[in-house]
Amino acid sequence: RELEKTIGGPLLERDHRGKFTPLGESVLPLFKELLTVHDSVLGQSQQLAQGRHGSLCLAVAPFLSEQWLPDVIMRFTELHPGIRIRTIEERSSHIRGLLADGTVNIGIAGLLADDPTLSIRPVAVDSYGVLCSQHHPLAGRRSTTWASLRGEKVIGSDALEALIEAGLTPYLPAPDLTITSPAPLIACVRQNLGVTILPILTRPESFAGLSFVPLTRPNLSRTVAIVTRNSESLLPAARRLVEMLAVSLQTFAQSRGGVPMAADAKMRARRGRLMRPA
Repeated sequence: RELEKTIGGPLLERDHRGKFTPLGESVLPLFKELLTVHDSVLGQSQQLAQGRHGSLCLAVAPFLSEQWLPDVIMRFTELHPGIRIRTIEERSSHIRGLLADGTVNIGIAGLLADDPTLSIRPVAVDSYGVLCSQHHPLAGRRSTTWASLRGEKVIGSDALEALIEAGLTPYLPAPDLTITSPAPLIACVRQNLGVTILPILTRPESFAGLSFVPLTRPNLSRTVAIVTRNSESLLPAARRLVEMLAVSLQTFAQSRGGVPMAADAKMRARRGRLMRPA
C-alpha cells in the first residue's frame, strides 16, 4: 500500500490474490533492476568494509621506498589481492602537501614539526651520518663530528636540506650541488665528487665503493613517522596496511641501527619538533 501510494497507482489486483495490475506488470522490470543495483552496491560496500576491494595511494620518502617497502607491499597484496596500490616516491617536505590535498592516503616520512591537520604515528628514531667514497679521508672512521666537515665539498640531499631549513647545521654552508634522487646521488659520492649527509636508515644497502660514518657532536636525530589526515578515517584495508608498515619499519630500523618506537608511543613533543639534537 505504501508503495502504491508513493507511485500513485495500484500494483496488485484486489480480487485476484498475487496478480499484478497492468501498472504492476509495467513497473516490475524497473524494480528488478533496482534490486540488482541494490545488491551490487551492498556487495561492493561490504567488500570495502572487509578490506577486499578498493584503492590506496602511498607516498614514501626517497631511499626508504626501495629498501624496505617492496616486501611490505608484496605481503599486503597477498592478503588483499582486490586492493589496488599506487606508490609515490617524494621528499618528506612534500608529503605533507600530498596528504593535505588528498593525493595520497598514507605517507611515510621524517617530519620536521607537528601539524594539527595530520595524524602522526612515530615509528623509529633515526640518527645521521656522512656517506663518502671509500677513498675519502673520512672513510673507515668509527665516527666523525659535524665540525670535521668544514671545508669538505658536501652534496646536498633531501635530508640535508631539511636540516639546513631547520637551522640545525651551523657547521655547514649551503651546498653548491644538490641531488635528491638516490641513484645519481650515490653515484656522485662513489666517484668521490663530494660527501653527503644521510639518516642511518636511508644509507644504501650496497656499500661497494662507499663508506658510511656516523656523525656526532651534536648528535642529531629525526623521527620517522607514518602520517595520515586527521580529517578523515581510513578504509579498513588502509588501517591494516598502516599496521603492517609500522611493524615492518620498526624491524627494519632495529636491523639498521635505528631505534624502533613502541606502537603505542606518544609523540615526543606533540606540539614541538620531530627533529632535534639527541
